[in-house]
Amino acid sequence: MKTRTLTGILVALVYASVLLLTIYVHKVFFDVFVLLLMPIAGLEVAKAIGNKFAKPIDIFIILTSIGGYLAFKLIDAYLFRSSGVTIYFGVWAVMLIACIVYCMISKNRTMANVTSTLFVLVYPVTILFYMLGLNYLPRENFNVAALLLLVLVSSFTDTFAYFFGALIKGPKLCPSISPKKTVAGALGGILGGIFGAGIALLFSVYGFAKTPMLSSDGVINILHYLLIGMIGSIFTQLGDIVASYVKRQCAVKDFGRTLPGHGGIMDRIDGMILNTVFIYVYLTVLAI
Repeated sequence: MKTRTLTGILVALVYASVLLLTIYVHKVFFDVFVLLLMPIAGLEVAKAIGNKFAKPIDIFIILTSIGGYLAFKLIDAYLFRSSGVTIYFGVWAVMLIACIVYCMISKNRTMANVTSTLFVLVYPVTILFYMLGLNYLPRENFNVAALLLLVLVSSFTDTFAYFFGALIKGPKLCPSISPKKTVAGALGGILGGIFGAGIALLFSVYGFAKTPMLSSDGVINILHYLLIGMIGSIFTQLGDIVASYVKRQCAVKDFGRTLPGHGGIMDRIDGMILNTVFIYVYLTVLAI
């Protein structure tokens, strides 16, 4: 418990530092953060997949992460800003074809390796790419709201779910996939997500950290933030369950051992990445 708490504090400090540098200095700091997460999390999942299935080909995971980012920045800087995320899928397709060709001419690789690589390129690499998209939402300072909501909703969901589950216990949520998760923990997690969104809401009301109102109407603004908190919490917990299922299928306890008490990097962000996609879609639609 002590180790887990200390690691959690360290992770929180990293999140806070990245957010502050992104908001007050330059958004490139968040870009670098995501660019590090993509290959690291991807390689962790690839290692887990290789434990029981055909091993993914690591180089294509790394090249897709870097190439996707460079293409995104090129489009953002010189062409159509809203096409940044779209161009990533062009890079993704090229890397997939290259992977197939590589396995065709290799004596030691088969279509099974292509399938495993494809899985990792989707989960978590492509999903993580949407985290980068949060930093480039079209309306002014929407990226600030997006990043705050992502970190606060995801973090407080995990924290509340852990403590509510440990204190109340009760019926299991999905015992065949994740035996430790309880219904009480899930409900506590939703409260945590709403609490985290409430903090972001207060930031928007008082203009802290350049946090924007999501609507000029005060009541609608409150509804937007709290709705994102509630639904974002559900996606965060769903992401955690999906990760547990993948690990169970791969016969591993954790994706890695980088963070004492938490597992690997992917173990720490498994819920956050699905929340990322939800927040990206929600705020993109809102920004239109």
